[in-house]
Amino acid sequence: MEKVEEKIEGFQRVRVVGVFMSPVPEGVTPVVFLENDRGEVLPIYIGAAEAFSIQTALENVPYPRPLTHDLLVNILEGLNSKIERVLIDDLSEGVFFARLIVRSNGNEFEFDARPSDSIALAVRTGAPVYVSDKVMETASVSKEEYKINFEEGEEEE
Repeated sequence: MEKVEEKIEGFQRVRVVGVFMSPVPEGVTPVVFLENDRGEVLPIYIGAAEAFSIQTALENVPYPRPLTHDLLVNILEGLNSKIERVLIDDLSEGVFFARLIVRSNGNEFEFDARPSDSIALAVRTGAPVYVSDKVMETASVSKEEYKINFEEGEEEE
């Protein structure tokens, strides 16, 4: 049976494009890019550990021992639970907020989570990521603003 894509009112489904290094006044910092169907891009600045975790999952890089996000996925699977979806639903003073929706024993549970951790888990499990219309309206940018070639996954000079 084909899975029907869930529509959530007030949210848009996005795909995780990748993790890139972006210049900031202090040097460079990792940023994860999420893209909607209209080609609008949401940049979320994240920590180095989360950037590494997201990118290795996107590239299917195997590790001999589980990384933290792999461990959490293994625990959820061991408890017959699964991540249903990620909702990035708020932005306040430059900080994004997310909710992780987990299904266990037929019940849904909602957890406050950092978007970077939520995205790292979603990439590992194939869970869909949604961003609220309000957040996309407020914080999305054009690809050209970052001069990134999303097809190649590299920053242009």
